[in-house]
Amino acid sequence: MKNQHPALEMHQTPKSSFKSKLLLGSITVMTLIAVLLLIGNGAIQRAVKQQEEVRNQTVLPLAEMSNLQAQIYRIRVTEANLSQINDYFAMAAEVDFLNRQITEFHLSLDIFLEKNRELYDDRAELLESNWLLMTNSLEQVIQAANEMNSSEVDRLSAYDVQPRFNTLITLMEQLAVQINKGSEEQFQEAILSLEKQRTQFLIFSLAAMLILVGLMLNFTRYLSGRVSFLHAAFTRVSSGYIHDPIDVRGSDELAELAVAFNAMQDKIASREKALLKAREELELRVEQRTNQLQEINFQLQQEIDVRLRAEENLRVLSQAVSQSPISIIIAGVDGGVEYVNQAFTDCSGFSVEEIKGNDFTFLNNLDSQPELSKELWDAINNGQEWRGELANLRKNGQRYWEYTHISPVTDETGQITHYLIIKNDITERKEQEQKIIHQAHFDSLTELPNRSLAMDRLAQGVIKASRNNDVLALMFIDLDGFKNVNDSLGHDIGDQLLIHASKRLSDSVRNTDTVARLGGDEFLIIMEGLVSRRDCLPVLNKIKESFGAPFNIGSNELKVTPSIGLSLFPDDGQDGDVLLRNADLAMYQAKEAGRNTHHFFNQEMHKNLRRRLEIENQLKHALEKGELFLLYQPIVEAKTYELKGLEALIRWDNELLGRVMPDEFISVAEQSGLIIPIGNWLVNEVLAQMKCWHGSVLEDIAISINVSPRQIQDQSLQPLINDALEKYSFTASKLILEVTEGLLIRNPLEAKSNLQRLKDLGVQLAMDDFGTGYSSLSNLKNFPFDILKIDRTFVRDIEKDDDDYALVSAAVSMGRGLGLRIVAEGIETKNQLEILSDMQCDSVQGFYFSRPLSAEAIKDWSEKYHYKPNPQ
Repeated sequence: MKNQHPALEMHQTPKSSFKSKLLLGSITVMTLIAVLLLIGNGAIQRAVKQQEEVRNQTVLPLAEMSNLQAQIYRIRVTEANLSQINDYFAMAAEVDFLNRQITEFHLSLDIFLEKNRELYDDRAELLESNWLLMTNSLEQVIQAANEMNSSEVDRLSAYDVQPRFNTLITLMEQLAVQINKGSEEQFQEAILSLEKQRTQFLIFSLAAMLILVGLMLNFTRYLSGRVSFLHAAFTRVSSGYIHDPIDVRGSDELAELAVAFNAMQDKIASREKALLKAREELELRVEQRTNQLQEINFQLQQEIDVRLRAEENLRVLSQAVSQSPISIIIAGVDGGVEYVNQAFTDCSGFSVEEIKGNDFTFLNNLDSQPELSKELWDAINNGQEWRGELANLRKNGQRYWEYTHISPVTDETGQITHYLIIKNDITERKEQEQKIIHQAHFDSLTELPNRSLAMDRLAQGVIKASRNNDVLALMFIDLDGFKNVNDSLGHDIGDQLLIHASKRLSDSVRNTDTVARLGGDEFLIIMEGLVSRRDCLPVLNKIKESFGAPFNIGSNELKVTPSIGLSLFPDDGQDGDVLLRNADLAMYQAKEAGRNTHHFFNQEMHKNLRRRLEIENQLKHALEKGELFLLYQPIVEAKTYELKGLEALIRWDNELLGRVMPDEFISVAEQSGLIIPIGNWLVNEVLAQMKCWHGSVLEDIAISINVSPRQIQDQSLQPLINDALEKYSFTASKLILEVTEGLLIRNPLEAKSNLQRLKDLGVQLAMDDFGTGYSSLSNLKNFPFDILKIDRTFVRDIEKDDDDYALVSAAVSMGRGLGLRIVAEGIETKNQLEILSDMQCDSVQGFYFSRPLSAEAIKDWSEKYHYKPNPQ
């Protein structure tokens, strides 16, 4: 054995079987595949996350910036329209609308800056500072508009607001460009990152494949070397070299074969002669068998590798599809569903059995979306992908939204074999979008259309009415008495009252009409397709009838009524703003007509409004110009004609308007609030004049002054009168405050409290113009009055009108029964005086004794009078 041929040494000494090596190789291959899948999955997740970040950092800011630009343009349009408005109330409404637009933009800008300041710091600061500058400019425009200074509004708009607006728009556009540029850069970065990850994945996959091929080549080389070694030994034996056994090392199958070969060679050597032919046949058979084993072994290895890879890929893909949170559907080329994952069955409510075999359009509610249906089928029929949002129905009939992506699947020849349908439930996002849209156009309390939507519908209605030659009616509704409910019972009760009132309004109109809430207790009703104003009457009657019943809210039974103003297109205006302004004017006319009624707009209202505005503008400066002055009319004893007092009457001479009567300017002062400073001046002027008459006939008589309801409600009136009494050392009991009975109707409890505080000063209280309003015995009984004054309208015809005679007689009897002194106004004849004296009327005043006179003239009159009436 020591002289054996060197080629017979087997230098490799395997320590394991081929089975172990194959198992180890399979594990290595599976591990490499798993690593590749994990790396690929990680790359996909990072790419998706990066795309989400790009959307959140770019698309949403762009949408918000677009909304800001729309809002600032609307503000500019509203501000630019101010100079075109000549109507005071319309101007006030437009200024109020502009203020709300400014507030909405300010809130939107704050939200945008809070979310994006760190990303766009410089631009955001410039945007915020320029907005503050424009806000200041807008406040100046609003101030000028409130003063009805159109020229100043034009000037500020052109030279102040416009540059600010242009700068703000430029900054917004630059910021939008910056956001868009950042969007493109981030998108390119995302693409580059995805490409980089794909390249890394391919490199890693290539490296893994190279390692795998290297291992397989090494194993093949090892196996081929040992088999070749055995083959050489067999060849030598076949050539006659039968005395050189194989050096056996290792314990695998080839080593066992080598041992068998040595044994065979020994037998062949001992039977060489007898078995020569058998040896030759055996060598041939061994060689054939060896080749077959090699081929079978190689084929088997290949099949095992392919099968393992396919099974692993199939398993991973199946799990990914089955466990995906996104709905996945696979349909055949004929449209029949072959597979759906669990996510889709969970989302739709249909089971797999109910879905399989059906056409995949069964899963899409396309009949209600004809345009999308056509677009989808055009893409599918052309072998193209389709993406879009679809509204579908779950099995229970519930509607939901999904983002759908349909892709054709082709074979190696390019023929479509299947369709892959991926669906993502976006219902929550769509509902949120709808909620935002709803909040922007509907009132949050009543769910009625808000001012914005109402004005849009009004504009559309005007266009439609103009096209069809129809009449459009706009109702402006204000709830009488709502403020008292809100102030006395709280905003919660007030809100519930508004909800119930809006329900009654909605139930009173036609299905085609629009009921909207402007704000507060103001509502709009838009009626389209009318022929004339008479078509409004059924709805008006329904509204009044529905408000006839009280509102039961909690334990409260509340009564409010509607005052309704109406304007008609095309007679009362050609656009929504003018119609709204005119309906508002008509509503105020309904208020002045006694409330709980309706009034159609007419041109006389517009003339009256212009007159009121002229009066108000001039009245603002009447005190400082010294245009207001006082006249005094005597009040005498009805039987003895003794001078008992004077009534101070305010007059106004204006250089532009001339003599303006009190009946005209007092109501303007009351509504504008100017009655407060005028009333304060009147109190001090009267008491100062009484002090000047000290030592004269007029020293000890009483003086009456008229006090408006608004003054009574003003908490400063009591201390003002008290201070004036002390300042001029005037006896409180000689001061008579005359109040109209309208004060008692609006808020009786508040009126009684305010009157009692004045009564506590020691002054006397008189109910003026008794009988002209809604006064009753309860008003006289429940309030601290001392004097009852009968209005001149009843005295004027007392001689010839039996009804007036009866009314005055009843009033005198009523007042005397309550212990009140009775004063009659408007005495112009001796016969009137005698009638009132016979009725036991205490005092009278009128032209029969004297017209209202100046301070100097009344002093002269009193010194010459001596209780002798001097008819005019």
